[in-house]
Amino acid sequence: MLGYISSTRKKSCKQCVKAKRRCDLGYPCCKRCFSKSLDCAYPNSVREAEVVIRQRTPDLAPLDHVGDNDLIGLQPVGCDFDLAILQVSTSDSKSSSSPESRSNIAEDREEQDATNRQALYWKSSKEPAVSRQMLPKIWAPSWLNEDQLLFMVSRMRSFVPTLAFTGANTFIHTALYKSHQPTAFQDSISLSALYLAKTKQNAPILIRSIDEKINGLIARSNGWSLQEHLAAVQALILYQIIRLFDGDLGQAGTAARQNHLLELWTAHLWKRSFAEPIAFSKPWDAWVFYESLRRTVMISVFMRGSWNALTQGGLCDQVPVLARLPLSKGDGFWDIREEEFDRRVARVDGRDQLVAYGDFSLSWKPGEDDVGGLTEFQRLLLVACRGHMDPRLYLDGM
Repeated sequence: MLGYISSTRKKSCKQCVKAKRRCDLGYPCCKRCFSKSLDCAYPNSVREAEVVIRQRTPDLAPLDHVGDNDLIGLQPVGCDFDLAILQVSTSDSKSSSSPESRSNIAEDREEQDATNRQALYWKSSKEPAVSRQMLPKIWAPSWLNEDQLLFMVSRMRSFVPTLAFTGANTFIHTALYKSHQPTAFQDSISLSALYLAKTKQNAPILIRSIDEKINGLIARSNGWSLQEHLAAVQALILYQIIRLFDGDLGQAGTAARQNHLLELWTAHLWKRSFAEPIAFSKPWDAWVFYESLRRTVMISVFMRGSWNALTQGGLCDQVPVLARLPLSKGDGFWDIREEEFDRRVARVDGRDQLVAYGDFSLSWKPGEDDVGGLTEFQRLLLVACRGHMDPRLYLDGM
C-alpha cells in the first residue's frame, strides 16, 4: 500500500507548523488536516513531478503472473475494487509523526480512527466528516443520458485516427516519444492505421494482431521501465476503444473482460509514478511525461466508466475515482512549443498547477461559461459531468 511519497522540497503545512506537529506532506492536504477537517495550506509548492497525491493503491499481483488463462475468466470489476487512487491510506504501519507526550499519542489515535472511518465511505452510504477541500458539496452525476454517451464515445473513437495521422492524441503528447519510441507505441500506431483501412477481408487480421500485441505486452510486462509501462497502458486503451466501440468487429465481449487487465495496469502505473519518479534534464520533458501519464490514467478510468454506462443503462461506476484524479489547471500547455512553455513557466507564481476533476467540473457554470474557450480534453470531461445541465457542451460539438 502506498500512503504518501515524501517530497524533500516541500515544507510542512501551516496548520502543522502552528501546532508544532510533523507534517506528512500529503497532497492536497496532509493526514492531520484531513482527519481534523482543517484547511491545509503549504507555504510553497513543488514541481509537478514531485506532487504528492494521497492515495491507497491496490496490492497488485506481479504482472508477469497474468497470462492468457487469466484473461479468459476475467469478470467485470465490482465495487470492492477500484484504482483506489483517491482513498486515504489506512494501512500505514507507522505514524507519520512521532508522539512526544500522552496528548500527542491520543491525537494520533484520533487521526487513525478518523482515517479508518474515511475508508468506510467507499463501502457504505454514510458520509464521513472530511475537509471541504476533499469532499465537494455535490459530486458529478453517476447517470449519463444518451446524448452524453454518444458524444463521449465519438470523441474517444477519434483518438485512434488522430494517432494514426499525427502520432499523438489527447493523452499522448506529440513530444512524449521524440527521443525513444517504445515498441508498444509503434505497434499502437500501426494497428490504428490498419483499423482505418478496415474491410471485411482484413478485419480478422486486425483482430488477431491486437490479440497478439496484448499477449506480447503481458509477456514483457515484468521488465517494463516506467516509460514502457506508460506506452503499454496507452496501447491497451487504444485496443480497447477499437474493440469495445466497433460492433462490426464482434470483439466487445473479449475487450470488456480485458478491462480488468487495463484497470490493473493503470493502477500499477499510477503507483509507480510516485514510487519511481524519473529525473528529467529539462522541465519541459518532465511536464510532457507526467502530463501524458496523468491524462492516460484519466482516459483509462473515463473509458471504463463510459463502457459501464453504455451497457448498464447510463450508470457510470467510476465517478468516485474520476472525481479526485488531478488535472492541469488551464490546460494551456498541451498545444504549445517548448520555447513558449519555458516563457510561461517563468511567469508562474509557484503554486501547484493541478486541480481535482471533481473541483474542475464544479467550477463550470452551466449556461454561463464560454464553451468555445474549452480544449477538446476539457470539453470531453465536462460533457460527462455537466452535459445533463449544459447541453451546449455536446450540441456545439456534434
